[in-house]
Amino acid sequence: MSHALIADLGGTNARFAVVSLNEYQPQKVEVFACNEFDSFFSAASQYLDVCSLSIKDLDAVVLAIAGPVNQEIIKFSNNPWSFTKKDIESFFGETVQVALLNDFDAIGYSLDVLSTNEYIQIGEGQPVDAMSPAWVVGPGTGLGVACVVPQTNINLILPGEAGHVDVASCTPQEDYILAFLRERHGRVSAERVLSGMGLENIYEALAKRSGIDQRLSAKEVGDAFLNQDPLACAAFEQFFMYLGRVVGDLILNVESRGGVFIAGGIVPRYLAQFQASNFRQVMQEKGRMSDFVGNIPVFVITAEYPGLMGCANYASYLAAE
Repeated sequence: MSHALIADLGGTNARFAVVSLNEYQPQKVEVFACNEFDSFFSAASQYLDVCSLSIKDLDAVVLAIAGPVNQEIIKFSNNPWSFTKKDIESFFGETVQVALLNDFDAIGYSLDVLSTNEYIQIGEGQPVDAMSPAWVVGPGTGLGVACVVPQTNINLILPGEAGHVDVASCTPQEDYILAFLRERHGRVSAERVLSGMGLENIYEALAKRSGIDQRLSAKEVGDAFLNQDPLACAAFEQFFMYLGRVVGDLILNVESRGGVFIAGGIVPRYLAQFQASNFRQVMQEKGRMSDFVGNIPVFVITAEYPGLMGCANYASYLAAE
């Protein structure tokens, strides 16, 4: 049976899995701490040993990488790993097809293999048009964004760095947060408020506005939110509102009748609270274009490993070429 090695490589952890070609649910998932290995190749070798596979069992290798992949040398911010695509090809051999994907591009490739029980709709909207573009958006360590254009074979993912667009300010509270962050950073991008760091920034700004000098980690803010701490609740509500503003702006840029799919490490963790938030109302606050934006369906991806599923989909495409 033909297999593909798939992996989601971040600065801290590397998730490895294997799939049979034309199957999309990751099997034998292992999570390795990157700092326990001197290179990607030693981690990959250990994973193959754990799975009792050898390189000769592989037809494709697809890696999702948290960062740009259109550079000659792939480097990671929190570990010493680095490699080139040629290094990967040499390690696995000339008979193995290799692809390097941005991590959110990989999630984009998962959209046409996700089952309907692996995402949940938020609010209303017209039915998904499977032949129209879609957005994937994900606040996590950073703010990942990908525009997905359906194709006959594999989806086309438009390159870009939309997580670094300017953030809008539409309320007095947002005016205060923007001024607070501008003093520290100069320019304030969407990622400054829509990420783990962004959640910390919002909390710190709202605390300062209340006369309190306090900054908590994203996990601490999340724990306080679940315990109904008023300041943490206000921070999360603002976080969800910022997400609504950014998603609405993305829809105005590309009429994504294929839907908006929210991933990342934050929103799925607080799904019930997100469903009850003002996200959808704020998303649609686009003046004369409110109905245009309001027609677009929005979903939260609940699949555990959508990036790996996208890698599996891409691996099948590679092997069929």
